[in-house]
Amino acid sequence: MRGARRSGRGVRALWEGSVMTALIALWRKAFHLLFAALFALTGMVSSAPSDGQAGLTLLREYDYLYSDGVAFCQGLATDGESFYGTGCVKYVDYNAIVKIDADTGAIVRCNDLCLPPEVLAKGYSHLGDCAYADGKIYAACEAFFFRDPAVMVFDAETLDFLEYHVLPREGQGSGHFPWLCVQDGTIYYTQSRDVDEVRLLDAADFSYKGSVHMDRTVTKITGGDVLDGVLYLASNVGGREKITYSVDLATGETKEAFRRDTGNAGTEAEGMCVSRTDGEIRFHYLDVVPLARTTVRTYASAA
Repeated sequence: MRGARRSGRGVRALWEGSVMTALIALWRKAFHLLFAALFALTGMVSSAPSDGQAGLTLLREYDYLYSDGVAFCQGLATDGESFYGTGCVKYVDYNAIVKIDADTGAIVRCNDLCLPPEVLAKGYSHLGDCAYADGKIYAACEAFFFRDPAVMVFDAETLDFLEYHVLPREGQGSGHFPWLCVQDGTIYYTQSRDVDEVRLLDAADFSYKGSVHMDRTVTKITGGDVLDGVLYLASNVGGREKITYSVDLATGETKEAFRRDTGNAGTEAEGMCVSRTDGEIRFHYLDVVPLARTTVRTYASAA
């Protein structure tokens, strides 16, 4: 009898999950048609970004209407062949992770409602920026009232949820946990506002490894990545022009690296990642116009 009850609960959970997935698919189709019509009638997207920015050359950009882009409106990572994105709609328990073909921009896989019920029940509601490492996607995640922020871990191939790890108490700070990146067995992260230190976790056991003090304070940090001992930080300060800072992890020297013209004063700079292709550094940014579009932009840099 107990087995029958458990089986019944399992069938019900499966049915409810299927219904929710179908509803999300219908919602996406309806909003896709709505926003496509609005774009065609009103030209909601403003002028294109300039490709003559100091230190950066715009190589390509992929645009997505809100109906699709909401699934990855927070984070961006790459393994060199694919992009991975994370997104959320706070307070309604919608969190998603996607896989994107880096050559075409096509969304090849999406896991809507990617956080399981037992994780949501603990108050986790906001997936932030993400990172790829060793076949896994690591994503920063905040909880209600910014208590016990955690690292969510997903399988990069299937996008299935694997596990989560609460940040050690000494590494939680204010509880704001907007982004992370993973490099050589270390997880790097900061808070979002009044940032004057970079915090470090051991990626093997998620223990706190200390911090790197920065020689200047920056704010509204939404994404970051490490390359050759330098941490690059994306900031959401300003209108259509967004700043990227660089932090020397050996000395803490922090300076402005780039300014990017996003082409729209309403753009929010979100996640970012850095890669190297044929000896050239590539900077990949996630730019979001709320309720309108999500854009993935790739720039070349000789830095």
